[in-house]
Amino acid sequence: MIALSTSTKLEAACLPDQIHQQGVMVVDDSSMHRYSAQLCLNAFGINQVYEAANGQLALDLLAQLEQTPAVMLLDLEMPVMDGIEVLQQLALLPDRPAVVLASSSDEVLISAVATMAEALGITLLGAFRKPVNPNDLADALAKYNAGAGSLAVAHPPVDTDVGQLRLAVERAHIQVYYQPKIDLSSMTVAGVEALARWKTPQGEWIPPSVFIPLAEDHGLICALTLSVLDQVLQDMNNWWEQGQYIPVAINLSARSLAGFNLANEIIQRVIRQGIPAHFITFEITESALVVDLPSALATISRLRLKGFGISIDDYGTGFSSMQQLSRFPFTELKIDRSFIQGAPAQQYMRNILKSAIELGERLGIMTVAEGVETEAELHLLQSLGCKQAQGFLLARPMPGRELMGWVEQDSQRKHTICQTSLG
Repeated sequence: MIALSTSTKLEAACLPDQIHQQGVMVVDDSSMHRYSAQLCLNAFGINQVYEAANGQLALDLLAQLEQTPAVMLLDLEMPVMDGIEVLQQLALLPDRPAVVLASSSDEVLISAVATMAEALGITLLGAFRKPVNPNDLADALAKYNAGAGSLAVAHPPVDTDVGQLRLAVERAHIQVYYQPKIDLSSMTVAGVEALARWKTPQGEWIPPSVFIPLAEDHGLICALTLSVLDQVLQDMNNWWEQGQYIPVAINLSARSLAGFNLANEIIQRVIRQGIPAHFITFEITESALVVDLPSALATISRLRLKGFGISIDDYGTGFSSMQQLSRFPFTELKIDRSFIQGAPAQQYMRNILKSAIELGERLGIMTVAEGVETEAELHLLQSLGCKQAQGFLLARPMPGRELMGWVEQDSQRKHTICQTSLG
């Protein structure tokens, strides 16, 4: 299961304390693979290692233990009960371990099972072909602390209503944060994406997954979009006064595209602020394009006609990507995180990612990778010729007032690295 290497340097301190305290369960029908996994985990400083030769034995052991192991290292092909059945049973348990999949099956099947596990609500830290590289396993275990999805107890939904939202939009309480987009050839700031963030007067953060649908359902989405645009234009003018001409991308929802007068409002506001249109790109998801095709085409085409950039967001998550690319005047293609995650370790995922990047290049449009979180992903994107990237590895979203400081610090850091390397 684990490919041991004497040259591999692993630090136990890098792994979350909870893994050391609760341990790891290795479920594999091969005694040799279980043994090699145990040696590797011991090398990480994990001394509490449980073993099971098949899925049924693993479930029986879970029922007997006073404390659930933090992580289960799970094989797929096993007698009595295979790994897929184990995942289905784990989903029924109130207290279950996070999972790392390790299998000799082909990458497409492993990916399908990984998708199934996540759909079941299981926290999946990684999915690999055997033998698993110790560094890959260490990276997967390290994600436990970062929160791959549902490790912590979910917070109850925040109580909000349309009245609160309307007031927040009118008073511009929904603020704009900016996540930098990095040019992958120079590693300098190429632009930023504007993200709406709502913090109530009581200090509660309302997630966009709550207030965006609420705004769409109650006719407030265009007002919210224009509020975000006004804040962006003000911030851009402030940056320009400091000599920083940073392009900004703004998201447009499906419902806002159907607004008959939205394009006029956007164009007039940008003209009043004196910002050249080509410094602003509007991001549209694939799913948004099928809500009201004639209205979407009209709004997007008018904005493109005036010089704004148009980006297809979350590319690859829809089912008519090629058709949409041929219909709409896109200037940018944003590749969804789901195609980047796992690509360094999975050949078929790398092939899909490479195809998306090559498609953008053939069409003459910018390719931007979303959600870059590891050095391996970054290096792969650079090797494949992707133009830009954004993600927590590079920079987290920040308020506009902090962006200039971050840009200055980032420029100084890169200058220092460059001077050191030249010296």
